[in-house]
Amino acid sequence: MQKQQNKVQEVIKPSLTGSWHGKDAFKQGYKLMLSILFVSLIYLILSLLLSFDSLVLRILCSLLLVGAATAYLYYNGMNAGQGDASYGEIMYQRQAEGKEVTQQDHDRCFHPAKGFFAALVGAVPFVLIALVFAILTKPTTYSLGVLPNWLTGDTRQSGIGDALAYYQTREGLTVLSVLRVVVRSMVMPFINVAVKMGDMPTLWAERLSPLWVLIAPLGYGFGYGQGLKLRAKINTGILIGDQKKKRKERKERRARAQKNSPERLI
Repeated sequence: MQKQQNKVQEVIKPSLTGSWHGKDAFKQGYKLMLSILFVSLIYLILSLLLSFDSLVLRILCSLLLVGAATAYLYYNGMNAGQGDASYGEIMYQRQAEGKEVTQQDHDRCFHPAKGFFAALVGAVPFVLIALVFAILTKPTTYSLGVLPNWLTGDTRQSGIGDALAYYQTREGLTVLSVLRVVVRSMVMPFINVAVKMGDMPTLWAERLSPLWVLIAPLGYGFGYGQGLKLRAKINTGILIGDQKKKRKERKERRARAQKNSPERLI
């Protein structure tokens, strides 16, 4: 059986090539935004749960998180690419039969660059936020904690009050602090490792946040590019299944013919 399957050549059907930046590509990009938002939420929750004291464990867990997120979007891209490749085969058949193929239908067909364009469209809002933060971010500085209650009365004394006045200074909510929370949520596996290494690695992890944001969405682009290969495997599997069905039917016909044939007289 294995030898028979090896003899079957890969079935590659003709297909129309769509547009890499058409309406359908933007539609895929908008859907991808929700997937990236979901990935960011998983990043935040699991990174906080996996904040080990060991730097090695943090690195391993962060690599697993990023790898799983990239694989998730890669799988989504493969499904989208295979669907567009299948649609391209249908539209090619329609065109070969002389039927009308609208521009919208033509654009929806598979194009090897469509996945990367959709990934870029989906990631643009997150990259822009991270880029603004990367420009504004600065090293974190030490700030005093809350003044103990038993010293509150001393703040009203002229000599001691001046020394403790700094404790009363409160920094308001700034744009940078809000951006830090948002961006760190999107790239928490990288920040989780950098924080353990010190202030400067954390600063550089924040400055490189636009690159970290792009890693998982790129998996979608690479996955989409496998659409034609995946479609060829599916078509080949269909052909192998049809051949098995035909062989089974021939065996059944021969068995019925032998059963119904007149017995020989000896």
